[in-house]
Amino acid sequence: TGRPWQTPSLEAAMQTVMKRSLTTWYMVFISALGMVFSLHSFWRLFFSPDQPWTAHQIGTFAVLALLCWLCCCLPLYVRDDCTVDISFISVLASVLVMGTDTAIVVNLITYPLVVIPSHDGKSHSHLLNTAPIKTLFNMGNHSISYQLGGLLARLFGLQAGDIALPDILPPAIAFIVASMVANIIVIMLYFMLSQNIKPFPIFFQMFLGLAPSIALSAPIGYFLALLLLMNNGAWLALLFMLPLLLARYSFKLYLDGQRQQYSIIQAFAAALEAKDTYTQGHSSRVAAYTVQIATAMGLPERRIRRLSDAAVFHDIGKIGVPDSILQKPAALTPEERAVIQRHPQTGVDILRNLDSYQELLPLILHHHEFYDGRGYPDGTKGDEISLDTYILGVADAFDAITSDRPYRDGRSPQAAAAILRAESGKQFHPKVVETVAAMVERGELGPDRIPEGHDPC
Repeated sequence: TGRPWQTPSLEAAMQTVMKRSLTTWYMVFISALGMVFSLHSFWRLFFSPDQPWTAHQIGTFAVLALLCWLCCCLPLYVRDDCTVDISFISVLASVLVMGTDTAIVVNLITYPLVVIPSHDGKSHSHLLNTAPIKTLFNMGNHSISYQLGGLLARLFGLQAGDIALPDILPPAIAFIVASMVANIIVIMLYFMLSQNIKPFPIFFQMFLGLAPSIALSAPIGYFLALLLLMNNGAWLALLFMLPLLLARYSFKLYLDGQRQQYSIIQAFAAALEAKDTYTQGHSSRVAAYTVQIATAMGLPERRIRRLSDAAVFHDIGKIGVPDSILQKPAALTPEERAVIQRHPQTGVDILRNLDSYQELLPLILHHHEFYDGRGYPDGTKGDEISLDTYILGVADAFDAITSDRPYRDGRSPQAAAAILRAESGKQFHPKVVETVAAMVERGELGPDRIPEGHDPC
């Protein structure tokens, strides 16, 4: 039957239906508008009498399409849910050498043929196993972004094939910035409609996330365009891509090593959950809560990701606590409590020699510290501890209060918020408590409000 606070109201159900309906219609609109731009560019490129095709242009177009397809099929998994590729290199080269219509048509032709391996290589994502609306939405997003970027670039004087420095810099920068901003806005509106995410934090997070890779890949796109304009440019461009593929392979080996480290630590966490009934699911719920709270507080994506990782591993030190203490249903003796209180330091000792997790150590070590200094292991307080650590501590406590224990049932999110408010300025950071309480009042936080995960297109 579920607990009272887990029963969805009719109003909430209707809001969910409306949200899904608006999201679907938005995706249809973007898909349709993008298809109009794509077909218009296709007509201009292949059927316009002003567009004669020479053997050199046919070879150039074929190489651009091949490189775009290849780059899209060989992404790098920065995380299991996040990939990057260098397809923007071929997009920028297309715009500089043959114009915006070429970039749009290359996207129209190659995107349906893209086959992307999963992070573990056991499956592939392609046209036949992807929802058609998602494929059309992504294609539409690209077409709209390139069209708007090309429009601004032409206002800055872009002439396809004329890429002499420094005159090409203003139109090239205009295309890069305009297309990137348009792309982010389309995706941002999708997240706003589907997940009620505030627009400005996600806009700046996505912009800052994309800017470094775009800025570093843009010069490569320019050099590729230079090669394509030379005699035998198509062959030179293919040779030029070989060192880039080697660099991609080297970086893939590095990321695979990072992922293996993460898997080893996850194995420790799984071993802990196997020996402690309460811990089962605790770390993943705390991670979800920290992400929700940190997002509501406007923290940047990098800090949110770090918080999520720290939450997954925050109790890993309990693997060194004897089962007789860890699973004791009665009150702990002072000696037993001292053993439990050593688990943050034990967790730090486990992760200390792994370079990738050095930023997590302060959060894991201090997640049981109190705002007024009564916590452990060091008794630090106030601004001596980062806001991120306090967020982790509140999320940890919130899950402890709302989860079932052997000796009591979990309490409602409203009861948990009341307990947190009673300890505001004592055990918990006031700003974090107020954020959590407000989220609970809006029905955004609780065991039945843990999101299943983003579905970025």
